[in-house]
Amino acid sequence: MASTWFTLALFLLVAGRISNAALRTYQLTLHSGMRAPDGFSREVYLINGQQPGPAIVLDEGDDLEVFVKNELSVETTIHWHGLLQRGTPQMDGVPGVTQYPIAPGGNFTYKFSVGNEYGFYWYHSHVRAYYNDAIRGPLMIRPSPLRRRPFEPLAANNDELAELLQTERDATSILLYDWTHDLSDTVYARYFNTGAFLHCVDSLLANGLGRTKCLPDYILRAGPALGLDPTSVRVSDSSQISTGTSLMNMSKMNKRVVTGDSSMSDHMAMQEMSTNEMPVMPSMTPMSSMTSMSEMDSMSETDSMSSMPSMSEMDSLSETDSMSSMPSMSGSDSMSSMPSMPNMDSSMNMQAMGPLSPRGCTPPMMFKPGFNISSLPSETCVNTTSPLLTIHANRTQGWLALNLVNSRAVSKLGVSLDAHSMYVYAADGLFVTLQEVKVLHILIGQRYSVMIKLDQSPGDYSLRFASYPTGDMQQVLEGEAIVSYNMTSMEPRDVTKVREDPASVWMLKNGSAMMNASTLDAPLLRPFDGNLPSSGAADITKNFAINQTGIVTWVVNRDPYVEASTPILHGNSSDGWNANTTIHLPSNSTIDIIMTVANDSMDMMGHPMHLHGHKFWVLGSGNGPFPYSSVTTAPSSAINLRDPPYRDTTDLPVSGWVAIRYITDNPGAWLLHCHVQWHMLSGMAVVLVEGQEKLTSIPGMSSSSLTPRDPETSSVAANASPGLMIKYTFRRALFATIVAIFAVYV
Repeated sequence: MASTWFTLALFLLVAGRISNAALRTYQLTLHSGMRAPDGFSREVYLINGQQPGPAIVLDEGDDLEVFVKNELSVETTIHWHGLLQRGTPQMDGVPGVTQYPIAPGGNFTYKFSVGNEYGFYWYHSHVRAYYNDAIRGPLMIRPSPLRRRPFEPLAANNDELAELLQTERDATSILLYDWTHDLSDTVYARYFNTGAFLHCVDSLLANGLGRTKCLPDYILRAGPALGLDPTSVRVSDSSQISTGTSLMNMSKMNKRVVTGDSSMSDHMAMQEMSTNEMPVMPSMTPMSSMTSMSEMDSMSETDSMSSMPSMSEMDSLSETDSMSSMPSMSGSDSMSSMPSMPNMDSSMNMQAMGPLSPRGCTPPMMFKPGFNISSLPSETCVNTTSPLLTIHANRTQGWLALNLVNSRAVSKLGVSLDAHSMYVYAADGLFVTLQEVKVLHILIGQRYSVMIKLDQSPGDYSLRFASYPTGDMQQVLEGEAIVSYNMTSMEPRDVTKVREDPASVWMLKNGSAMMNASTLDAPLLRPFDGNLPSSGAADITKNFAINQTGIVTWVVNRDPYVEASTPILHGNSSDGWNANTTIHLPSNSTIDIIMTVANDSMDMMGHPMHLHGHKFWVLGSGNGPFPYSSVTTAPSSAINLRDPPYRDTTDLPVSGWVAIRYITDNPGAWLLHCHVQWHMLSGMAVVLVEGQEKLTSIPGMSSSSLTPRDPETSSVAANASPGLMIKYTFRRALFATIVAIFAVYV
């Protein structure tokens, strides 16, 4: 009898899943409004009156239809970041590649099936830098209940497993992003006018809530390393281990600094080169030159503190702005007890990087001729007390699940929750082998789903997220949200009631982990579903030299990408079809792409590289040029063909290389680009075309679609894929089969 009831339950689960597979419809209206998400009012591009946009939620196997109405004064599109768009490449939302932009007053209907995709994704504008203005939102595809979960071993019994599954379904999706007090078009114009790279922002937000938090004076003087000794560093990313200084990088730094107006030297003269190639700023005394702890205590504090914090209490650097009562220096403290620092790779020495601006930024390294730092608006920082995001955690359920995405414009984030560990169970939407971490570093565009055990005393805890300085453009900036146990309301909480225990803080204000805090080992995020690459040689290997060839010019493959006036997906009628940045690849082939920062590149940054239309295996990465003729000639210590991570966004290390592999089994035109907004807009992209012989069969790709529509009179709606009707027929047949089997079995 028990087995019969179990069979009945299983049948209802499966049958319900199939019968409930549906077309989910949403309407998004884009318009402007005045908002003050961090306490400063400015124009914001809203979606349905909110920022970020509404959550789009559907189930694995569903179809999605989203009607987008553009009531803004600027063009836009919506890109569904990480979704493969199998059979519907015209729905990818990239202007000049898959569609014409949606003009002011126009509209567009996106319609596609998610097939067997599942997990956490996000959507955003792909025109100019408008997602910086809040055209972004979360998208969650709830996995089939028939899929195994990586977090199942966390459950001691079936009751706990049921709680974990319910927690996963109730997960809170959080978009973490930077915020400026100017519209992106203003920032964009400033960059292309002056050449000063736009790495400095005003605040960090979580789901549109945050505040400006000014740094104490001693941190501004200490620099991005917070005055800590670089010898105490614990590398948190095995793909970026320092391999030493190169003469090439030293000459590169000289080239960066001397470019532009000669008066720039008044502001950022290079006094010496450190062993890690970064200049010592003229007004800074590096902390490593101090010979005693008492010298550190002698540093005056003009804001809210009277002395430098002790080394044993250095974790207070990660606390909120209440820093009036700092601990005294203990004679027993030593550098061995110091918290860990971010990865100090071969192109960077944060310790040597000198004083920070009022917003916590290092000075720009490069300007166009005729411009210097005085050409930029003067910087100020004013603390605000605007509301913070509060996340409800039901302690009786035992667990909290978060879906996290770095939807920033400029840099990596470090994320941690005071007093708690995070169990990472999904990356870029897909289940991965479980990892327990206390600090999670997230590249722009990447997503992670984490499970958190609610094993602390009831109360409010800080969810911290901070810029993680790498390369030569750095900012020390921390944001905060609140996780509250047993809340009865989702109203913003009073931050003064948040528990402040230095021993339970895992992360510094610069996003780096404390020495005792575990961090993610991204290369070990093996696919949980066993999706593995072939171990043989690729059919085609592409070597891309990532390069900053001019002050505001970045390239993936020799030439800067320029948006085509007619979408490339329309074939040879597009002005981009035969462009040097359009690469045609054969169908159903194994493709290896090896991306290396060029030796003569002017940049010293890392790059979060994102591929549309595909997931790819991250075979390996390292510093310097790729030292092998192909991935198959590389040793297993450098290239993993056994069980590599399967992602859609990965890290190209500073002055390093990364190798990825994918299969051209999805006909379309797919953008490969850096997700640093200003790099993408400066040309850092290529289009990879595959299955071009099948593009003419894509609905909407008729000759009549080659002419842009009049936004005042037309509704640009795309046809659904022919596969949708086939899928519905298959569902009905499968449902009927299950019913027949069940009747016989029971």
